[in-house]
Amino acid sequence: MKERKAQFPVTRRRVGWKQFFKELPKRITKFFRDVVHELKRVTWPKRKDLWVYTIVVLVTIVFFAIVLGLFDFIFLRIVELLARS
Repeated sequence: MKERKAQFPVTRRRVGWKQFFKELPKRITKFFRDVVHELKRVTWPKRKDLWVYTIVVLVTIVFFAIVLGLFDFIFLRIVELLARS
């Protein structure tokens, strides 16, 4: 059998609260700068594609609403029949 190496306890780094709060505004502005940079790289859909995607989503929602409604109705009737007997 293999012998296991002894695991060393994980040492936690102490947080310097003064430095944390001092760097916080820089970190927040860097975050938003990075978000803007990433949004510029996004390939946005054309208006026609957006309409097609919207219609597909709406049709899918209506379809599944009807299917779930039918299942609910059927199971309700089954439960009512079982409750009567």
